[in-house]
Amino acid sequence: MTKEEFIGKPSNWGSHRHLLWMALEATKHFGLPVLELGCGDNSTPFLRRYCEDNNLELLSYDYDRDWAKKFNAFHVKHWDLQVDWGRQYGVVLIDESPGEHRKQSLMEANSQITIIHDSEPIGWNASDYQVRELFKWFKFTKDYQAPKPDAWTTALSNTIDVSKWDLSQ
Repeated sequence: MTKEEFIGKPSNWGSHRHLLWMALEATKHFGLPVLELGCGDNSTPFLRRYCEDNNLELLSYDYDRDWAKKFNAFHVKHWDLQVDWGRQYGVVLIDESPGEHRKQSLMEANSQITIIHDSEPIGWNASDYQVRELFKWFKFTKDYQAPKPDAWTTALSNTIDVSKWDLSQ
């Protein structure tokens, strides 16, 4: 899969694909699995193809039974009990529901790079995910803000300097 195929012309629902591509490219040489928390039309098919092309294991989970079934993913009732948080991952994509759980996932993710979607300074919904307060625990961060409506995605790492990524490419 090429970068152009992966990134394409994503809607704001797929605004995370730019940083996700960069994270996958930066970590694929480790041969570690990729963890997707929250399936979707703008992530799962792209991750699946990328992982197949690069001989990487993809573990996809979703809280919604219908989404999990649609993407042949694991259905999760309790994120904390069903995801193997002790396992090392190359990339973790955090985009699950309920969105309030994303803070917990961010702190539990054992990855080279974590990508978190909907990382706006002020959330787009009434519950506000409030994940940015946890960014201080990471050595390197890189934000991507999609054009209208504001849709933010953030890459975080303690081992790979994502802050130097050039998003204009």
